[in-house]
Amino acid sequence: MSKSSTWQALNRQIRAAEKERGIDRDAHEALVLQVTGKASLGDCADSEMRKIVAHLNGTRVGFKPSAKGFVRKIWALWGSLKKAGALSATDTDAALLVFVNKHLNGRQFANIRQLDWLTYDEAAPVIEALKDWDHRVKAGGAD
Repeated sequence: MSKSSTWQALNRQIRAAEKERGIDRDAHEALVLQVTGKASLGDCADSEMRKIVAHLNGTRVGFKPSAKGFVRKIWALWGSLKKAGALSATDTDAALLVFVNKHLNGRQFANIRQLDWLTYDEAAPVIEALKDWDHRVKAGGAD
């Protein structure tokens, strides 16, 4: 049976939100079970999918995806590192900000408290550092 276009759009929203937050397969399954009582997204109706989207968007108070593509790229790379096991479960949003500020060392006004405050020129070396780290992890190198 083919799923409705609404269900497919909600599924894409859920997958994108999970990727951005670094939610792995086990956490995904637990989330679906917790919110809907169902074993998988395939068993969920549109209304249940909306509940999952609302739950994901509510996990960060006031969360709104950044309009800046380079900020979303930083989050995606951070999530990729978490998924690859390079980050511990205790590495949070605050740890990402520490990483960013470390790579902005020496710049004026470099104490960034929100990634949306970054300019592209500030974000570019951070993105490259995260890419390099991700490549090392995926190649089996050291963290």
